[in-house]
Amino acid sequence: MRSTIYTQSYLFNVMRKLTFTRDTLRKFITQGVPEGKQQVEYRDSKESGLCLIQYPSGKLVFYFIMCFRKQRFKERLGDFDTFTVQEARVWANELRSAIFKGENPISTRKKAEMLFSELFTLYYAEKKDKKASSNADLSKYNLHLVQVFATKKIGSITSTHIEKYHALKKGELSAATANRHLALLKAIFTYAVNKLEILTKSPASGIKAFPEPQKQRKYFDINELNHFFSELENEANIEAANIIRFMVLCATRSSATRDLRLENYDAKLGTILISMDKNGTGQYVSLSDKAKAIIEHQIEKYGSRGRVFRGVDMHSRMSDPSRVMARVCKKAGLPTSGVHILRHSYSVIALESGVSPYQLMTALNHKNIGSTMVYSSISNKKLRSINNNLASQITI
Repeated sequence: MRSTIYTQSYLFNVMRKLTFTRDTLRKFITQGVPEGKQQVEYRDSKESGLCLIQYPSGKLVFYFIMCFRKQRFKERLGDFDTFTVQEARVWANELRSAIFKGENPISTRKKAEMLFSELFTLYYAEKKDKKASSNADLSKYNLHLVQVFATKKIGSITSTHIEKYHALKKGELSAATANRHLALLKAIFTYAVNKLEILTKSPASGIKAFPEPQKQRKYFDINELNHFFSELENEANIEAANIIRFMVLCATRSSATRDLRLENYDAKLGTILISMDKNGTGQYVSLSDKAKAIIEHQIEKYGSRGRVFRGVDMHSRMSDPSRVMARVCKKAGLPTSGVHILRHSYSVIALESGVSPYQLMTALNHKNIGSTMVYSSISNKKLRSINNNLASQITI
């Protein structure tokens, strides 16, 4: 392996230029720092600006060093034992590209000395009262993210780190779960860029989610739903039976329904306010006469303030009624299902009754039509009609 050696006595160091590989670097590193010299500086011939400095103590550190338009840039990237050559090359390339664009990424990185653990603390404090899934975010952080990112400075985290983590979670868990982790990382770094302004670009930007196999969604058709409700009449847990009835009449999510408050009910307009749904926004739910009757019944029981549906102590938040749901399904001879099947059933029946996807999107409080169109693929009544129409004209 050829290398070029430059001796600069005034800096008390030795500089060598070579193509960085782990094996090549280890070969030169074993030679140590020459006596009387303060360090050995290795420069990568493949990635301009990337250096590895060896100190007499044996410590090895990747640096980015570059002169451009009479300005010298120097930034410590990380220890040789911590980061790979490829990761160091990616960082050096990103820094050099930013400098060529007229930016000063070194100055920006100084702002990004914050640890990822500190960034997440700020992000969670900002989102916990605004985002319904904030507890799930906290769980992902404590169980998974903290082990990989907590002690890293956010300015040193690159797309390579995030891509590796994304792939790791796919192998450990599933593609769908890995994508939820990627979405959280994107949200955290977007917060750092847009809200805190301590990064100029998110390292998670541009990383694509893994393809997820489409799962068949379960739902009850109108006959099954009526059979289910006939059996629900015999349920001893009246409070659970009422919330289940309400959820299918209004297509509300379990968590949001259990958070409903009586003071947010408007009898004149026939609406009730969901303060915050899963997507972080509120929603005024238009109530049918049957749904209004359930609310009025709860007002007779509890008065006009407090939770609409309550736990056994008559005050606390009601627990999820999934067990009651499963019990009633079993008695009705239907597949055991969670309460979310009620929302699916509402959506499919609404589409088959002629409701447009855009109207359904509003009713379900979806942020985009793509989420609603999933139910359009389940509801194939109109498509069957089109296919039968065409088939009747073909002689087979």
